[in-house]
Amino acid sequence: MRTKKIYVDLRNEYGKTEKQELSGARIEFFCRDFQKKMNQTSLLQLMPDIGDVIIDVLWESEDADVLNFLSDGRKKAVSKVIVKYLRESGHIKDIVAFIKENATEHVVFEQLMKNPRYRRAAKRYEKNMEAKKLLFENIENSTPNDYTELFPLAREIKRRFILHLGPTNSGKTYQAMEDLKSADNGIYLAPLRLLAYEQYERMNREGVPCSMITGEERILMPGSFHQSSTIEMLDLEEEWDIAVIDEAQMAADRQRGGYWTSAILGVRAKTVHVCASQDAEALLTRMIKSCGDTYEIQYHDRKTPLVMDESARDFDFPADVKKGDALIVFSRRDVHSVAAELQQHDIKCSIIYGSLPYDVRHREARKFADGDTDVVVATDAIGMGMNLPIRRIVFLQTIKFDGIDERPLNSSEVKQIAGRAGRYGIYDTGYVTSYYDYETIEGLLFSRLIPLRQVMINIPEDFLHKDGRVSEILETWNKIPAEKYYNKGDISEKITVARALEKIRDNRKLIRKYIRIPIDDGNKDTFRVYLDFYGILVNGGYPDLDRTMAEYSEKNVGEEDKNALLMLETSSAVYDFLYSFTRIFGSEDDLDKILDGKREISEKIFRILDKQELNLRSCAYCGKKLNWSYKYNMCQECFRKRRYMRRPGH
Repeated sequence: MRTKKIYVDLRNEYGKTEKQELSGARIEFFCRDFQKKMNQTSLLQLMPDIGDVIIDVLWESEDADVLNFLSDGRKKAVSKVIVKYLRESGHIKDIVAFIKENATEHVVFEQLMKNPRYRRAAKRYEKNMEAKKLLFENIENSTPNDYTELFPLAREIKRRFILHLGPTNSGKTYQAMEDLKSADNGIYLAPLRLLAYEQYERMNREGVPCSMITGEERILMPGSFHQSSTIEMLDLEEEWDIAVIDEAQMAADRQRGGYWTSAILGVRAKTVHVCASQDAEALLTRMIKSCGDTYEIQYHDRKTPLVMDESARDFDFPADVKKGDALIVFSRRDVHSVAAELQQHDIKCSIIYGSLPYDVRHREARKFADGDTDVVVATDAIGMGMNLPIRRIVFLQTIKFDGIDERPLNSSEVKQIAGRAGRYGIYDTGYVTSYYDYETIEGLLFSRLIPLRQVMINIPEDFLHKDGRVSEILETWNKIPAEKYYNKGDISEKITVARALEKIRDNRKLIRKYIRIPIDDGNKDTFRVYLDFYGILVNGGYPDLDRTMAEYSEKNVGEEDKNALLMLETSSAVYDFLYSFTRIFGSEDDLDKILDGKREISEKIFRILDKQELNLRSCAYCGKKLNWSYKYNMCQECFRKRRYMRRPGH
């Protein structure tokens, strides 16, 4: 890097990737992304002569065998042997790991400054790099070795923790909620809006006035001293008699785990009930001890036994589907495809997946619970605290996309989902089976729990006020190694969002406030509205809410439209954004009309789902109906025809 030309993969004007020499304009991006993009391919591309470099180092050896090996062959041949050995032995991965850990943005920049080919261009970014270095040192010096010091208000009170540990369907949350209901005031913290809504409904139904506050909705109940919220909405300055933190094993989740960690370390409550699976016990007790608080553990056993359904070892879909089944797949498309096939066989089904509005999910769950539908088709969203009268869990898939890659289910996920079978008081036994890999699911279900090793920690809110771009502050925080059993987690989505806002205009005060609004940058429609509204705000204007509401109104979607559900789900997500935006930047008077519009969207979704006429998958070219498990969007006949037409002479 000090002397050679550097080549990087870039897209040309036709959209194709090709190797181009690093230009002066891209030096800052090259330094910034070097660690993230480093892999075996980029290492060999950047250092095609890595074998020669290793040879030069090996000549320093005092081992006679090594020196004989080097002197017995030509340098080029020996270099090839070394590179081949690195690949076949896997040691090249160790080199990549070392570089990813040590080649920071500043180290890469310093190396470029020593390369006469790039020194002049790199000089232009020297001030930027110096500012980033100062920011790194500032954040590093501000971060305490003991993370409990980040929550000084919680350190002022003596807290007592009650850990409820056990598998799903063991009554953990029920016991904690009974204590919460009897308290003068308290808060329930849920992993999902749907669960926050269920506890809000339950407490009000049982005579305990309770408000609900989530990122997308606030329902304030008059005379209420209890609150049901999603975990992200916890106010660390507010004090409670009792707090209930549900599904606390989620503290190990790379995307959202930091919110559970913040709640455990920072909630201001005299008594804190923590509900979790037993694999989280060691981490939870360690965190509580580090706070200087006391705890007791209550272990919970399943109320009903959980067994593999031997009679359905060779599960045949849809012939073996029975009333009370929950059929598990891992994408919206597959939920629809499976449900459509079942409906073709006159099997009524509810559907549950993440992008459905939460009130629709709640209603679909209620239809199944009341017996209006025979089965439920769902993603793993069903595994998170939803109490449904499920007799048997059927894994139609055993591989899921986790946001990064497709991978097999792990034992924790199988236990969480399968545990929903055998609702206490309705069934004596819960059954589990699988369409594929029966033995694999069986092994994962009854395997020993592996203790969780790390919990995630979020960046402290006040760090975002340091001198620097918000995206750079987030990136810098992530680069500083975490202490002990903590991990920084994955904040790449936040960084992407911050960069997109900065590209419009870098108003740091506004960005710090604006990124509190939850957004999915993978949804093009909602993200476009999100960026448009920021652009208007940062230029001194105020967005036209009515126009955006009209653009995404349910009136624009016909119930018979093929993509009606997808369009309505997008509309609901946009209305969620409008609500959050208006609550922070707008007038309270506009909130009711946004909620009314969102309810109308949900009502239309209700009507579509009640028809039990979901569309079967079909070939994108000829329209032929396809089975739910068919992997491609093109039928075999169209594939053969198109391949034949590509041959020369046709």
